[in-house]
Amino acid sequence: MSEWLASLIHESDVRVASRLMGLGPDGFAPVGDDDSRLQAMLTLDSADFEACPGSGKTTLLVAKLAVLAMRWPHRQQGICVLSHTNAARNEIGTRLSSSAAGIALLRYPHFVGTIHSFVNEFLAVPWLRSKGNSVRVIDTQVALRQRMGSLAPKWRYAIQQRNLKPYCLIYERPDYTGDNKGGLGPATSTYQALVGVARRSSEQGFYCFDEMFVWANELLDARPDVAQTLRRRFPLIFIDEAQDNSKEQAALLHRIFTDGDAPSRRQRFGDSNQAIYSRPEQVGAQIDQFPSPPIHTLPRSYRFGQVLADQVKGLGVLPHPLIGAGPANAQGRTEPLPSVLFLFDDQSINEVLPRYGAHLVTNFDTAALSRGIYTAVAGVHKLEKDANLPRAIGHYAPTYNAAYARKESAPETFLQYFAKARVKLVESLNTHSIVNALASALVATSNLLGTAPPPMSRKSAHRRMIETLEGASAAADYAWLVEHVIAVRGALREDEWQASILPRVFAIVTTLSNAPYLTPEAERFLAWPADHAVHHEDAASTAPQVNVFAYPPDAPKVHVRLGSIHSVKGETHTATLVLESFFHQHHLSELKPWLLGEREGGFRQGARGKTMPEGTRMLGRLKLHYVAMTRPTHLLCLAMRKDAFSDTELNRLTQRGWKIVDCCASEGG
Repeated sequence: MSEWLASLIHESDVRVASRLMGLGPDGFAPVGDDDSRLQAMLTLDSADFEACPGSGKTTLLVAKLAVLAMRWPHRQQGICVLSHTNAARNEIGTRLSSSAAGIALLRYPHFVGTIHSFVNEFLAVPWLRSKGNSVRVIDTQVALRQRMGSLAPKWRYAIQQRNLKPYCLIYERPDYTGDNKGGLGPATSTYQALVGVARRSSEQGFYCFDEMFVWANELLDARPDVAQTLRRRFPLIFIDEAQDNSKEQAALLHRIFTDGDAPSRRQRFGDSNQAIYSRPEQVGAQIDQFPSPPIHTLPRSYRFGQVLADQVKGLGVLPHPLIGAGPANAQGRTEPLPSVLFLFDDQSINEVLPRYGAHLVTNFDTAALSRGIYTAVAGVHKLEKDANLPRAIGHYAPTYNAAYARKESAPETFLQYFAKARVKLVESLNTHSIVNALASALVATSNLLGTAPPPMSRKSAHRRMIETLEGASAAADYAWLVEHVIAVRGALREDEWQASILPRVFAIVTTLSNAPYLTPEAERFLAWPADHAVHHEDAASTAPQVNVFAYPPDAPKVHVRLGSIHSVKGETHTATLVLESFFHQHHLSELKPWLLGEREGGFRQGARGKTMPEGTRMLGRLKLHYVAMTRPTHLLCLAMRKDAFSDTELNRLTQRGWKIVDCCASEGG
């Protein structure tokens, strides 16, 4: 099947694609004995590509797609490109849009989107609607918020007593049951209550993202021919960031495209050392694991140099060759800076970010500070306790708000929709993000009133809101709100919120839901947050005010973006500061043997000399911080407790190329 694909790309096409990507004619040419990028461009056989951080795998994938778009011979068969996140999908789409041939891949018969969007469009949603089921909202946070609000107080108390998270309301089978309920027996009243609220929620049209895999699998059980139909439609599949696929995603994609006879040709790109997930209880693929033979490695990083590569490669659970071929002279420096370890104690923790800022200002010129990307990240960013300092970013930056950090996370309050939209406004300079934030926040509030929202649509949230309110008196309230949020660019004041905005919001959401009053959950959602500190006079500013550390504070020369490690995955920074944080133990302190060069990889010798993997928690810690420490092009910094090290260990780090900065001492000392 699909034998015609084998010779679709020629070496002359690779040179054309390289120029198209702005790399000149030899961007994918062999470097010495390393022809990995050229071979990755040419092959169209099923394969997995293990790509190191900064290898340019997304550039390579887009270049390959551009060539295929020019040579694709079919009008009713297409290429399917699947990514793990909307951000990755948007990056691929934006790059493809730079050429006429690439734009063709964004239309029928091709598909470029996330795994979830593919499953929804081709499997789950059509199947549910064919059974007469309503599909109105597919959003885990929205669905769980609605389900928790619908639970009787005694059941909410029962799951709190068992330390269960709202995720226990997600089901894993078509009968709405699941094995995520903390050991509750299926016959218990609490278990039945959780199943019942999930069933009623879905009957109203509310679904969590992963629940759509349940219905997709039910379709394949009932109609096995659907998989063959999809293979004929998509004979060639590309999957980006394949290491992040959950076991449910991997198993479903395997079932659709590769299991059994006449599989599609499939190429997966990723890095098994960077497999980190959005929830602690998620696990990776157990069927069709990435990578699986045949495996092609892309070991050359164009992000950082060999010194940094040698410092961080040992944190890879499966140590691979890591060739530091960067950085490009793009930040006003031709050579990277020595890595820095900032030491602190309880009294000096607030000095870490200022010392980092001062180090940046000293070592980068004005142009580099202006156009570079400077970040400070931690494995734990939500501050819930004050014990075991430092636990999270909030101990370094008390104004840090964890709710705004995750790009793909659902806002937890009405005002958070605007805070997230203002960050997008900085990137796009287009007010559509503010207007759609308003509409989405109104729909989210309506959802909390326990009634079904308007059906899903491809139209924008704003356009759907206009159509839904047409002819209602609340339409005038919505028009006023749209005009107002545009005028202030989403920067609302508490006084106007209470006096002018909240009454109009109430009129709109009660119209949408046909409910006469707000539920307690909706009232909490609409409450003015105590930590909502956006100043109205900053509304026209082009600098984001959320989770940014500016140095020096009175006349900033550099802005440092703060966030979780998850929030910066896939990014490239000029400089990255990785902050110590705490989950059962202090992360970086636990990784000290790897930092000192005493350990390498995610395996250890057991009591009888048998090689065995580290525990699950340590493996997760290694992968998380490998991601963080491979972001920067020019400067890697760590911040750790001073009492975690002996003088001998600090000397060892110095010998390994680290510069030590003691925040406990005065800056001139």
